[in-house]
Amino acid sequence: MTMRPGNRHTCARQQLQAGIALALCATLLGCIGATPLHKRTRTPEGTELQNIDLSFLHPGQTTRAEVKEKLKPIDTGYQGDHFFVGRWSSSTWAAWAVYPDPRFPSAAGRVWKSGNLLVEFDDAGVVKRFEPFDDAKAPRYLASVAADTPLQLASPLELPVKYYLLAGGQLVDAKIVLSKGTFDFEELGERKKKQKFSLPAGEVLRVETPVIIRFPDPTYISQRLHCARDLKKIGGPRGRDLNLEVTMPQMVTLMSYVAQAAKSPASAPEGDRK
Repeated sequence: MTMRPGNRHTCARQQLQAGIALALCATLLGCIGATPLHKRTRTPEGTELQNIDLSFLHPGQTTRAEVKEKLKPIDTGYQGDHFFVGRWSSSTWAAWAVYPDPRFPSAAGRVWKSGNLLVEFDDAGVVKRFEPFDDAKAPRYLASVAADTPLQLASPLELPVKYYLLAGGQLVDAKIVLSKGTFDFEELGERKKKQKFSLPAGEVLRVETPVIIRFPDPTYISQRLHCARDLKKIGGPRGRDLNLEVTMPQMVTLMSYVAQAAKSPASAPEGDRK
């Protein structure tokens, strides 16, 4: 088929425009790429491994004692008879960027991704099932763990956590105090105007995966507490959400707390559970 002169001119013009766009991108963005690397794994206890070996896990055969011994490096510290919760961060490649413009410094580094493991035991302490899962699915996978971990709140329970300041884009220390009737939050640190508030227990509605998961960490996982009211009005952040970095045992504790509070007579009205 013969191309008409007008079509040839249009095609040439489009190619020229594409070439100019690519040249402009190269000038502004420089070079961006990825490089495969030998696998490295970070654990909650601060050690580095090449890999996590799960090949010894066999439902109906492997015992709790074997799991605790062989998976000790990734043990999150959760204490319970029916579950083991493991966590780690692994990297198999690095990303790099080189910019020609000195205003944009070049950078390179490993890219990390967090992983988790749930192992369930029967009443005899033998593995029933095991499932790896990613952070986005943590609330769903840990629901059974939270249900098996009722809280004894005769005395208030204090959780030291990391709080994500949306306005400043940084993590700061904070503490949460859980009691039968009240959920208390207090930001710590050096800011002059710290956030501090108290809610009825039933107004903490759920633990959920946040829109933004911060940098993968072998110890802390990003989670969001969704509440029944605008927290800004009582001394907290704007909106109904509290974005936190917590350990896996702390996440289980918060999920158990929310579930117990929902069953209490003083829980939030059904219309607020959005």
